[in-house]
Amino acid sequence: MINPKMILGGVLLTASAGVFAHGHCGDTALHEDMETLKTEMKSLSFEVKKGNFEAADARIDTIIATLRESREETPYLFKEKELAGGELAERQADYQSVIDDTITAFEALDAAVMAKDAGAARTALGEVGNLRKKGHRAFKADC
Repeated sequence: MINPKMILGGVLLTASAGVFAHGHCGDTALHEDMETLKTEMKSLSFEVKKGNFEAADARIDTIIATLRESREETPYLFKEKELAGGELAERQADYQSVIDDTITAFEALDAAVMAKDAGAARTALGEVGNLRKKGHRAFKADC
């Protein structure tokens, strides 16, 4: 007969092993910034679709401030791969370049929102989406 306590213990042990294998990538300032961006982006997209440009402008300001803050962080992937020296500096510069490009895209989106140009805003949102994918492919750890 299978003991339910043994099954529960096995499940907990397996889940704990996964947490230890991935370290604490969810406990970083960068992870928190990315969670903030994710939440703000969902709301921003909704605001743009509804034509609520004033609310969209406020969200863009929050997003740009968060991006500027996260620019100085080091992606967990770099720590996980134990990058150091020139390789770390090169990858950090690549990361910062993507953040800078993303800030520029949000500034273009902000200009479209301020002009109440829904078409330009949707185009800028598309560019932001492309940059998000680029950044995640290059810098996001599997955790």
